[in-house]
Amino acid sequence: MSTTELTKHEAVPVNIASAVVYCDGFKAVSARSINEESTADGGSVFTNNASRSTKLTFSGRIFADYSADFIYSFNALVKSSAAFNVEYMGLCFRSCHLLSYTFDNKKGDWADVTVTLLTDDDIVRSDDI
Repeated sequence: MSTTELTKHEAVPVNIASAVVYCDGFKAVSARSINEESTADGGSVFTNNASRSTKLTFSGRIFADYSADFIYSFNALVKSSAAFNVEYMGLCFRSCHLLSYTFDNKKGDWADVTVTLLTDDDIVRSDDI
């Protein structure tokens, strides 16, 4: 039994829009919205049943040399409706929109960043596209 996955952790480079984020953490959240109404006989019925967008959060770092470029381009993306694709873990997240980003530079060799995206598109395997 190999324990490499538990004992060795390497940041995975991910292309997000115009930046390469060396990803240490990833979180995907998806949900369905269901409205339920009571019926006259005391039962219940769904009156609305719809999937919601998937929220993707990438946490990691970028090299400090690219700090100004990161802030410049991601600030523009927050204000834009431009969509882009992101590939991670063999999955392709299509038609992503930048919801938010954080940038924390503590005067080291890198800056800590968190990028949050939304997609309402289907998630597909990268080898299927």
